[in-house]
Amino acid sequence: MKALRTTYRIFAVAVTVWALGVAVYFLFFAKVSFESVTVSASQGESPVTTRSSGQAPWLSEAGPISVVAMLTFSLLLAVGAAAAWRGTLPLAAPLTLLTLVAAYVTGFTIGGLYFPAAAGLILCTTLLAIEKLSRRLSRPAA
Repeated sequence: MKALRTTYRIFAVAVTVWALGVAVYFLFFAKVSFESVTVSASQGESPVTTRSSGQAPWLSEAGPISVVAMLTFSLLLAVGAAAAWRGTLPLAAPLTLLTLVAAYVTGFTIGGLYFPAAAGLILCTTLLAIEKLSRRLSRPAA
């Protein structure tokens, strides 16, 4: 039992660290690549094509809704991990499902980086549920 508790607590810490790490990455290190093509021409002359490309910080290009979504995602994972750490299965289970669905829905934007944390939270919550069930089954009959 103690090994099970230690294992799901390690997963809870790992999920929280991963979620916070992803939030820090998006806020301070992520870059968005862009490329633009401009074609201009004057009458009687051939068109001139100008290409430009570069990178900009994700935070400067993302809208407020994207930033709120990313921070909410990190918060959901951290709260789910904290609930699992404390052994609160009725709170951890719905948050686990919510983060898994959110990671799937946002899969090709921000969800790809959050999917490992969502999978870790699934393992964490599953181990918590197994511990709760084994405690219930090992109680002496009254």
